[in-house]
Amino acid sequence: MNIFEQRIRESKQYIPAVRQALLDTYFSSYNQDFLQTEAGLLDIENNVFRRHDHALRHVIPWLNHQIDLAGRRVLEIGCGTGSSTAALAPYVRSIEGYDIHPQAVAGARKRLEIMGLNNVRLHVIREDELVQRVTDNAKHRYDIILLFAVLEHQTIEERHENLVTCWNLLAPDGIMAVIDTPNILHYFDLHTSKLPFLHMLPTRLYAKYAARSPRPAFARSFADQARKTDAELDEQVARWGRGASYHDFELALGPDYHTHLVADGFEPEILSWFPCTVEEELLRWYVEHKKFNIPPGFTRCVLNLIFKKTINPRQPAGQPAFAPPTGVSFAAPGQQQKIRDLEQQLEEIYRSKTWRAGSLMATPYRMLRRLFQK
Repeated sequence: MNIFEQRIRESKQYIPAVRQALLDTYFSSYNQDFLQTEAGLLDIENNVFRRHDHALRHVIPWLNHQIDLAGRRVLEIGCGTGSSTAALAPYVRSIEGYDIHPQAVAGARKRLEIMGLNNVRLHVIREDELVQRVTDNAKHRYDIILLFAVLEHQTIEERHENLVTCWNLLAPDGIMAVIDTPNILHYFDLHTSKLPFLHMLPTRLYAKYAARSPRPAFARSFADQARKTDAELDEQVARWGRGASYHDFELALGPDYHTHLVADGFEPEILSWFPCTVEEELLRWYVEHKKFNIPPGFTRCVLNLIFKKTINPRQPAGQPAFAPPTGVSFAAPGQQQKIRDLEQQLEEIYRSKTWRAGSLMATPYRMLRRLFQK
């Protein structure tokens, strides 16, 4: 048993007290009938101990492979009820945590008190003051900055401003970790609506179709979508969580963003948490097939990425930091066979007379389109 598993076992003694503390704070504003449902009970379990245990079992050792945690100063954006905060606190010098939800921060403070962790300061902030408050409060640069399941809940402007601010506050040898953030480029919205493709749609169409979601609370929240402005709907969708992609990091950190990438979600700690799926392998195959300059980590359904402030000196400019060898699959054996079958079907389509004839017939239209675009 490693030290992190030992810590999980030792933390079990705090579960009853933490559960009651969160019921008195974070969950006090919830619909109490919902908390008795299967979904409500799962939400309680996730906040009380599951996210804490995931952080200890997967995230903390993953971070520790990139930077020695001892003596490090940490900034955590979106600390929530303190699951990851409490998991990381015993191994670092200090943590500054920020969140927009007062009840969540109240619950986090109670959790830390119960667990005897006193090297953490928590702050309640508004969305529009996050950057200013974090910058004003920073008396030093941070060695580790955590963005744990937070970027997907920000507007595009907030997300990019947040990334730039965090990057500027990072120590020269520090790391910025983006954790458990859904990839908007994937086909199924597992994070929010539980529907295929919805997160890819224009906001107004997204809001109209939301009623089909199997999540009742999500579907109901868009019942009055016809009376809302596009701007109001944009923010509502953002708060529920639409996802992020490599575009965000390229725009916020610059075109050489990939040269700072030192971990991309294909590490054992993350693969044991988020095993590869057929959808991920298909997207990775497509990126490789088209020879796009996109790091493989951005083909995963959930983004788990570590950026280091200093550029990797061994990494040639314009190349992704991590590139699994062509033909190497991280999917389970059964999924690998499905992928090989799909690849064969695609190749058969490309070689078919019907495909070639259709492509030939479309050539004049492509030429005209290019002409008009000029």
